Amino acid sequence: MATPKQLRQIFAPILAEHPHLVLHRRWLIRPPIETAIIGLYIGRTSSACASAMDLSVVPLSRFTSPSTLGFNRAFEVERVIGAPAPGGPVPGWMDQPPRIFQDMFAPEYQAQLIRNFNAKVPAFLDAVRSFDDVVAWMQPFRERPLRMDFPELIDAWVATMHGEFAKASELLQAIPAWLRPNDPRMADRMEQEHAELQLILRTNDPTAIAAHLHAMEERTIAFDGLQRHWRRTPFPFER
Repeated sequence: MATPKQLRQIFAPILAEHPHLVLHRRWLIRPPIETAIIGLYIGRTSSACASAMDLSVVPLSRFTSPSTLGFNRAFEVERVIGAPAPGGPVPGWMDQPPRIFQDMFAPEYQAQLIRNFNAKVPAFLDAVRSFDDVVAWMQPFRERPLRMDFPELIDAWVATMHGEFAKASELLQAIPAWLRPNDPRMADRMEQEHAELQLILRTNDPTAIAAHLHAMEERTIAFDGLQRHWRRTPFPFER
């Protein structure tokens, strides 16, 4: 896994070409951060040289732990950009170069990274900027194969952002109710995880709810050390 210092060296040409971007720890972003962290996330790997990156969107006030992965789509450093992945072994596949570059310290990696970055990342950053863009990006993650969590968590967050607090509370309550017959311990854990949020939502008090959600934003921002790049922004129901 590349260290932050090594990542700065690897990404130096990209930062020189795109001076409006910032590399902080393992995030490459375009400040300011408002509704969500939107950027290229450079994942941790067990190998010293392996490359594992994602185009990632992390709503700051989402109803999960800050350590939970965002809504990610893999960013690969491809030899042929856009070429489909092979469906399985093809004749002579062991003699062919790999479809993607994975060694971040290989001599050719940096040049290929720039080529792939310019082809994919600026378009992603331009496409996901507003609250509505963030919601649109999240929608495919409600269904498999992208789904990583309960779709009700997405729906409840969106409902809250629109000021539909009772609906959001019902969606959150539906998760443990659905889990309890087969996994009562998990159901209890989910109820405990959202207990404080549920109390706030059930007040139907926009001021109290906004204060709680902004505190959740601060927690997410602090987890990744991105405070200096965050611009506190009113939620849709505050406008």
